[in-house]
Amino acid sequence: MLVLARLAGWWPVAMGVVAAVELWPLRPGAGLGGPERAKRWLGLVPRLLVGLSAVLIIAVSLRAATQVAVAAMLAAARIWWTRSGHEAPAGLIRLLIVQAAVFEAVFLMAAMWRPNNWIVIGLAWLGSYLATYAVLTRRGERAAGVLAAAWGVVVVEVSWVLLLWLFTYTMTGGYVLVPQPALILTAIGYCFGSIYASQREGTLSRGRLTEYLLIGLILVVIVIVGTSWRGTV
Repeated sequence: MLVLARLAGWWPVAMGVVAAVELWPLRPGAGLGGPERAKRWLGLVPRLLVGLSAVLIIAVSLRAATQVAVAAMLAAARIWWTRSGHEAPAGLIRLLIVQAAVFEAVFLMAAMWRPNNWIVIGLAWLGSYLATYAVLTRRGERAAGVLAAAWGVVVVEVSWVLLLWLFTYTMTGGYVLVPQPALILTAIGYCFGSIYASQREGTLSRGRLTEYLLIGLILVVIVIVGTSWRGTV
C-alpha cells in the first residue's frame, strides 16, 4: 500500500493512515484515563516516528526495490512490536534505531526535495526530542525533559552546519542512500547514549568517558576525511 501510495503521489495520505493506525489505541472509546493515556502515548511515540519515517523514505526513494525493502522492514517492525504489546520497548539501542530512521528520512528528504533548511532542522529537532523524551520518561528518568532538550540542541547545531554542504553517500548502485548528517548524528547519539547508560549504571569513569569521546571523534573524522567536498550528491 505504501509503495502504491508513493507511485500515485498520495504519500501524505499514507502518512495520515500510518499515524491513525499507530495512534488507534488512544482513540476516545478506548477507555483510557489521563495518566494511562499519557503513558500509552509515550509508548507509541517510537512506533509512530518509525512509521512516518518509513513513509517519507519511500516517498523520496527513486528505486522501487528500495521502496519495497523499506515497506517490508516497517511491516516486520510492526509485527515484532505487536507481539511485544502495544508499547515499544524503552531500550537505548532501540532509541538509537528510531532516531537513525528519523535522521535518514529527514535528511534524505532534504537531499532529494531541497526544502527550506529551517523545515529540515525543525523536523530533525522534533523527532529527536520526542523519541528521547518518550524513552527516557518510560525508563523513569526524572530529567528526561532536560536531557531530551539538550540532545535536541546538539541535533539542531550539527544539522545547521552540515546542511551548508549536504552530502549523500550512494551505495549499491543508488539503491541505498545515506545522508552524511544522518550518519554523523547517529554516531554522536551512540556516544552520548553510551555515556548516559554508563552513568546510570555507576560505571562511568574518566577512562571510559575518554574512550566514548574518542570513538565519536574518530567516526566523525573518518566521515569528514573520506568525503569529497567538491560538491553534493
